[in-house]
Amino acid sequence: MSFALGAKEVQETIMVLNLSVAQIELTITDGDNSVNTLIDSFEFMSKHIEDIEVSSRKIAEMSNGVEGIEEHNQSLLMQTDDLAKKMQQAIIAFQFYDKLSQRLNHVSYGLSGLSEIVSHEMHAQDEAQWETFKSEVRKGTTMREEEELFELIFDEKMPAKDAIELMKIRMRERMNSEETEEEEIEFF
Repeated sequence: MSFALGAKEVQETIMVLNLSVAQIELTITDGDNSVNTLIDSFEFMSKHIEDIEVSSRKIAEMSNGVEGIEEHNQSLLMQTDDLAKKMQQAIIAFQFYDKLSQRLNHVSYGLSGLSEIVSHEMHAQDEAQWETFKSEVRKGTTMREEEELFELIFDEKMPAKDAIELMKIRMRERMNSEETEEEEIEFF
């Protein structure tokens, strides 16, 4: 079965692609602004936690011999240590945001390239243009999961839905494997 899009359908497709690119770009900008604010807040809190630890130690030294001061000092140091650990977890979450942002940038790039090809009838019908475009998209896959997804869909011709499900399984397995490795390292 063969079908061709008319000029109106092509223009509508291009507008939807451009809208998608704009939405992605604005989402990334909003996310970057929020994350930058959070990073500044965490840097501020981290500095103050360090200051609290130093002050606590100085107070303990100055109050040498005061009953109960060592217990309060240890309690304060435990609390600042707990806060520092939570902040470390937040920083790891920021790293996940960075991966998300990179992926969205790659999607935006791919959609922009697709819009460009589809907007020119000669490009849309030129196999070499499509191969060049796919090659550029493949070069833009900087993360392992992106490369694997590209291979599943383009090289193995797997339907997107199946490729997504397979990648979800792989990513869960990797995450569990990495957590196990981290736990083992922490115990040694």
